[in-house]
Amino acid sequence: MAQETEVISCPACAHLLRVPLDWLGETVQCPECKAMFKAPVRNGNTLTAPELISCPPIVVGSQRKNLDAMLLLPAFGLLFCGVIGAIVNGVFLWKLVIDQDGGHEWAMNQIHALRKSGFGTHGPLETQEQRNEQDAMQLLRYYRWFVPLSLIVSVGVLLGGLSIALRWNYWLAQVGCVLAMVNIAHACCIPGAVAGLWGLLMLNSEEGRGHFQK
Repeated sequence: MAQETEVISCPACAHLLRVPLDWLGETVQCPECKAMFKAPVRNGNTLTAPELISCPPIVVGSQRKNLDAMLLLPAFGLLFCGVIGAIVNGVFLWKLVIDQDGGHEWAMNQIHALRKSGFGTHGPLETQEQRNEQDAMQLLRYYRWFVPLSLIVSVGVLLGGLSIALRWNYWLAQVGCVLAMVNIAHACCIPGAVAGLWGLLMLNSEEGRGHFQK
């Protein structure tokens, strides 16, 4: 026959633990934080509050565990994708907004490459250059909002990696992982998908959540 137990909360760290009924009122130790406390006793249909007796001495730096290797790898991946994405998109944004001649030249090169691949070659030859110019201007308009958005996403990925490495914020770390998987500019989503998915799996584990506990 299974021994009857009560679920109580450690008064030092709020960790829930089961204690046998015959331990009520006795001194017990929390398996999580190693604090000693007197277990509650039954008072009618309720339990009294547990009484904290002692906490283990706090060692400087002991509250922050060494970064787990399984979180270090996705954190590095997010940092890498974030830094590279921010640099590339920043340079690209400068070319599109500041160096407009360079941006126009880039767009025309893209259109000519598409024409050589067989895209958009329909229509009379005498209007080909005019159509190339129109398509290049349309491509520039598209990239002038797409590149700033990609830059913001890359910064979000970078902050997510920093959040894991420095234990800033659990939710920011998760957002960074998701952004890494959808940052399609310059194919950043290919390595980002690996780092982001791995990071999400680790962050949703008990160890991952405990990584951010201070």
